[in-house]
This record gives sequence, structure tokens and C-alpha cells, in this order.
Amino acid sequence: MNNNYMILNEVNLGISKITLDKGALVIYDKAQKYCVSVFIYYNWPDINKIKVGHKAKIDFNEYILSENNEPALILPTQCYVEKITNDSLSFYFSFENMTETIHYMNQRNGFDIVPHSLEIKVLIDYNDAKNGSIIYEY
Repeated sequence: MNNNYMILNEVNLGISKITLDKGALVIYDKAQKYCVSVFIYYNWPDINKIKVGHKAKIDFNEYILSENNEPALILPTQCYVEKITNDSLSFYFSFENMTETIHYMNQRNGFDIVPHSLEIKVLIDYNDAKNGSIIYEY
């Protein structure tokens, strides 16, 4: 699973943990300062329709970037899911010009840094599921 990455403002933050369950895909950076949550609950029928070797653009319900557990709503520029095999998926998200679309949900109305761009790619294998969820820790 070393094809996974999280790049914020053109800096690869690495990934320390990925969780996927029926409700959400959650990705943590190596330092666990940043976390991205994508709420996928309503899109499972769309994901399940993707044929092996194909990509599908899917607009998920909500995307949240958190810095030190302080959340902000973000909107993707590009988002797709690729079905690699019958048992594996790749999720890809790209966020550009974030300063124009980010909605902070904290009192200081900002983060320690100003996020301009974010790019994430994670690979998921259904064979790794336990008790209804998949958890990868690096």
C-alpha cells in the first residue's frame, strides 16, 4: 500500500492511518496533525457499480480537513474512485484554490498554515476488512 499519499501545499505529509467503514473514509498524516474525512455513506451504490479497470467521478456528501482536530469544510476540484480489482479500490481527491472555498469551523477562523492545495490517493483492499471496517496503520 505504499502508493498512498497526502500532499498539502505541495509537501508530502505521508500517511499514518487510513480507516474505511460504511460511513466514511478517514486519512491521517504521519504527524497526525492533519486529517481528511470523506463521508461516503450515501455513495456505496455508485462505488459498487464501477467495473474493474474503470474510474468514476463521484461527488461525496462532505469533505472535511482537520488541523489539530479543528475542522474545515473543503470542496474537491477532482474526485474519483477506481476499481482496480474485484476486491480493491483507489480513492483520489484533489483540492485546489482552497483559500477561496474553505469554510473553517473553529473560533479563530483559520489554521496554523493557509491551505492552498491538497492531493490524496489511497488504495483499499476489501480483503483487509474486519468487523465491517478496514484500518491501515503505518
